Amino acid sequence: MSGAKGGLIRRMVLATCVLVVFVGGAFATLLVSISENRETARLSQRSHELFAAADQVNRHTIELRAAQESYALSGDKEFLARWQTAHTALVESNQHLEALATTDTQRQQTRQIAQTSTAFADEVSRPAVEAAQRGDAGAKSASVLLEGDRRIDQLHTDLSVLRETERDVIQARDTETAATANREMIAIIAGIAGSALAIALVGGYQTRLLVQPIRRAAAMADRLAGGALGTRMPETGKAEIGRLERSFNVMAEALQHSVGTQSALRRVATLVAHGGTPGEVLAAVVEELGRLVGTGAARIVRFEADGTATVVAAWGAPDPEMPVGARVSLGDDTATGIVQRTGQTARMGSFDGATALVAIHARELGAHASVSAPISVAGRLWGAVTVFAMGDQPMPPDAEERLTAATDLIGTAVANAQAHDDLAASRTRVVLATDEARRRIERDLHDGVQQRLLSLGLDVRRIQHTVSARQPELRAELSEVVDGINGTVDDVREISRGVHPAILTEGGLKPALKALARRSAVDVDVDLDLADRLPGPVEVAAYYVVAEALANAAKYACATRIEVRGAVRDGRLDVSVRDDGVGGADPGRGSGLVGLADRVEALGGTIRVDSPAGRGTHLRVQLPLLHT
Repeated sequence: MSGAKGGLIRRMVLATCVLVVFVGGAFATLLVSISENRETARLSQRSHELFAAADQVNRHTIELRAAQESYALSGDKEFLARWQTAHTALVESNQHLEALATTDTQRQQTRQIAQTSTAFADEVSRPAVEAAQRGDAGAKSASVLLEGDRRIDQLHTDLSVLRETERDVIQARDTETAATANREMIAIIAGIAGSALAIALVGGYQTRLLVQPIRRAAAMADRLAGGALGTRMPETGKAEIGRLERSFNVMAEALQHSVGTQSALRRVATLVAHGGTPGEVLAAVVEELGRLVGTGAARIVRFEADGTATVVAAWGAPDPEMPVGARVSLGDDTATGIVQRTGQTARMGSFDGATALVAIHARELGAHASVSAPISVAGRLWGAVTVFAMGDQPMPPDAEERLTAATDLIGTAVANAQAHDDLAASRTRVVLATDEARRRIERDLHDGVQQRLLSLGLDVRRIQHTVSARQPELRAELSEVVDGINGTVDDVREISRGVHPAILTEGGLKPALKALARRSAVDVDVDLDLADRLPGPVEVAAYYVVAEALANAAKYACATRIEVRGAVRDGRLDVSVRDDGVGGADPGRGSGLVGLADRVEALGGTIRVDSPAGRGTHLRVQLPLLHT
């Protein structure tokens, strides 16, 4: 037995070594070939870049000469500007060309091209341009033109030398690469053929000695991997094969349980993350827990301060006597009562002899066992989740562990949902308190300060009429006092309108928005399909949103027309403000709409701003009427 094992190991090692040699050689040759091809491609790319840079030098030189001659003939400064641009570009192109040179030959040839083009620019073209600027007729003489032709011809000669040299280098490189590729191809084919032969030999050897005994196990494993977690193997094998079958069945059973548990916990975590009201979250969570544990019914209760409990979620085996929302008393002979008293997980193996009302109801519904686990919120015992085994269904032995694995998520769900509700209620209270304070300030200004100022103005006016005509200065001063008082009254009215417009309180949203439109510096088209009155917080929020939108359109958007639309649909107020301004508004950059968004969201509404650049701004607000 030992010798057989040793022989098999030696043969496998030898076969593996042969396989490694053939495969390693083939891949090494392939890597060398790839590296050489990459280097060839890189050098060819560099040559093409060199050609392109040389063409740029030639083009800019021709442009320089054309601009020089045009300026010398016409004196038009536009050609002088073109000459300057071409000169700058020529200098940059020469620098780029010399930077691309990597060999001594390339450096020598590119340097010669740069010197020839620079010599033309500095010794021929620049003096001709300067002479043309002075009005010297020699700038367009035949000698200048001939010298320019000579220098350009020299540049073309230098460029041709560079191109021919590079073409020869590329051709020689391609010839060498082709020869190398042929040799490497032969080596690769030989390596691949040898590797294939070695793989075939090793594969055949393994198939004959190892594969046949475990083929059935592989087929069953495929079914398990495909999702058939209930797959089990008949344990009929001997020795190692028998142990493999038994290990496979144990692994499949553990995997089935683990996958089911993780899937249920993932669904529970997803429900918690999505939020919602505590009732919505717990109703979905209790169903997942019932299915996770594998029982026929599940309940979640919240412990109250007086020792009772409230059913907050239920799944399976409906109990008309104790529906969701029912308040019940828990006895010591129930698993939930034990959790309430001890804060620890509890199991009831039977309801026989139980006297608590909840236990009697559970027995009447067909439950014969229950397991309950505590739910903690913020470190305090909040309630419990209980599962019931119904009819002939057995209670899983690990029901406690399955429930405990999910109770932290339930506590998180309850805490998150309660925090969300508390925050929404707090924001609503702040908004309502602020609106009420605005109304009170407006009433105080209107009924107090404004009326006192009006009364004071009347008193001063009456005193003015009693002053003798022989005292015109005093009458004039009293008139100025009355004018000042009237101006102060106007200021108070304007302030009170900004704090809380009286027309909104007295007439409702429709006349208030029409009054805003009349006061706007931009033409406003108003189309409102509203009832006479809406809930106060909704009217206030809509009013200030429209006021802010009109102010922004007039101040920043350069708009010429604004459309205001409002209607009540499906229990919601839908308000839309659209302008034809410049657009590009960003509510996140200090806009007054940020505070209004808080107000709208506190009332359970939504606000959306669509402001593409150059296409105006569209503001849409939706406010639920029932939320308030």
